[in-house]
Amino acid sequence: PHKKETKYADKDFLAKQKFLFEIVYRVEDPLMFEEYIKLGKTFTYHEEDYTFPEHHSEYMKKFYNAYKYGVTLPKGEYFGSLAFTHFEQMYGLFEFFYYAKDWDVFQRNVCWARMYFNEGMFVQALTLAVMHRDDFGGLMLPAVYEIFPQYFFNSKFIYEAEKFDFDVWSKYAMYEKEYKDFMYKDYSKYFKEFDNYYYFYTKDFKLWQWWKLMGMGEHWYAEEHFMMRDNMYMFNKDSKYLDMIKDVKMFYMPVDYTRDVYFFNKESELSYFTEDVEWNSFWYYFNMEYFPYMDGKEFGLKKDRRGEYYFYVVRQMLARYYMERLSHGFGEIPEFSFFTEVEYGYDPQLINYNGVGYSYRKNYYEYETYGNFDYMYYIINFFTRVEEIITQGYFKTYDGKMIDMRKPESIEYLGDIMQGNYDNYDKYFASFWYMYAHMYFAHTDDSEFYVY
Repeated sequence: PHKKETKYADKDFLAKQKFLFEIVYRVEDPLMFEEYIKLGKTFTYHEEDYTFPEHHSEYMKKFYNAYKYGVTLPKGEYFGSLAFTHFEQMYGLFEFFYYAKDWDVFQRNVCWARMYFNEGMFVQALTLAVMHRDDFGGLMLPAVYEIFPQYFFNSKFIYEAEKFDFDVWSKYAMYEKEYKDFMYKDYSKYFKEFDNYYYFYTKDFKLWQWWKLMGMGEHWYAEEHFMMRDNMYMFNKDSKYLDMIKDVKMFYMPVDYTRDVYFFNKESELSYFTEDVEWNSFWYYFNMEYFPYMDGKEFGLKKDRRGEYYFYVVRQMLARYYMERLSHGFGEIPEFSFFTEVEYGYDPQLINYNGVGYSYRKNYYEYETYGNFDYMYYIINFFTRVEEIITQGYFKTYDGKMIDMRKPESIEYLGDIMQGNYDNYDKYFASFWYMYAHMYFAHTDDSEFYVY
């Protein structure tokens, strides 16, 4: 059998990995590494520094023009990867990273981008480049929920983390009854006459708040108390790991993801699942790996049958979500319509790194009364087009080719259309429907920050 060649991390590889970790350190703050600041200031644009394919987009040149005129998305602003103008700028920046002819040009461009461009746009462009460059095998960025924890953890946890002070924390009595303990024995003296009777009552306790059974509240705890990690026992058996962290102080805090149950609406009970960090980061990385607006042939995505795989992943996620709903007795997933109210609202309780909170959807929300109606008609026309294709049983491409949708392999074509990816055969109707749908919900206009 063929044996795969084992590659070991040499000094050069480790230096590159160190750079990728440091360049996104506290990405919402100004760059603090002097050597990277000096390197970023040496940026100049010369086409000979890049290796372009025979056919490539104009996003890179358009982005550079936007940079020269000072009209790129400012730092500290919301970045929406599915807002068209934000996408154009992000993809232009991505091409500065992806087409760089060698590591030196790439590193210089990354330092330049880290200094001058929007944080969210920078991280997404860098993530795409690191994942898709063939010469970056083995290199990685920190997990997205470590770079931007604000997108994955509720505002209470973020505030607690930002204001954490070890000196203050160390003075707390960790198990002081008034603040931490959930069992109170104050009334036991009244029941002394009853044999084998031990009275206690529970303060502010709900069945889903499992950590209170362990005597904990939503506060910071030191690692030696209890580290909530599934495979922690494996690390504790590793002598090298124990030696490495012997002087490292680690803290953790329980977070209530099943909040507002029976207060906002009953489907808040599912927040433990819909807001799960790994669940949401999986969807993020899936969309980075199979980014819809990448040429499948150029980036090697077409050989994976990206359309069919998109269908598979979405159906798997819906199946798991359906199972969680059934376990709570909620039944089938309600059908979505632009013209009917959405009964159950949703409040993510998230806050952006710029200090502004995210909006929420109130109960009985009406989508048709909000947003740009041109986008809504665009989306409705797209779905009408898809329904016609399914009803007729065939699909006629822009070049006149007829595709029989009843054949099993045709799921690939339908998946490309539903994802709206670069490889779909109906570019007029399908290429940006997914993006316009999100822009409609976000009340975003596609002419903002546009540079002609």
